[in-house]
Amino acid sequence: MNTESDPGTQVCLSSTVFALRAAAAHVERSLTRVLEPFGVTAAQFELLLVVERLAASGAGCSELGRHLAAPGPDVTRMLDRLDSAGLVSRSRDDQDRRVVHAMLTEKGRELIAQAGPSVAEAESGVFEGLSEPDRQRLLALLTGVRRNCPNS
Repeated sequence: MNTESDPGTQVCLSSTVFALRAAAAHVERSLTRVLEPFGVTAAQFELLLVVERLAASGAGCSELGRHLAAPGPDVTRMLDRLDSAGLVSRSRDDQDRRVVHAMLTEKGRELIAQAGPSVAEAESGVFEGLSEPDRQRLLALLTGVRRNCPNS
């Protein structure tokens, strides 16, 4: 099949979905580069931030997963790695032993404080040239896209 003359393929290759995927891949690589010296992945760093934000609410794994880009089953594996690294601690819920709560350790808080400026600099580079209103609009659009996705 000649993809250059097939209009269906042209639409597919230039679709918003593929542009979004390409942009996400570039952002992921940028974050990976800046987080490598800290020994965590972008997904793990995101989880640390979510644990920090939701710590007071006592969120369990499933609740943490709802706030992440990673699929739900990955949350437990990431928590295992973060726990082994001493960045989080976990405890079972007193009322429901099936529920596990995660809390940041002092080492986890220190990592966020140390890596935060590098992540902020990478974010600034990724969005260079976009005004603050454009960034806010992009955030609103992406939030809407995420809400529309099945099983998210």
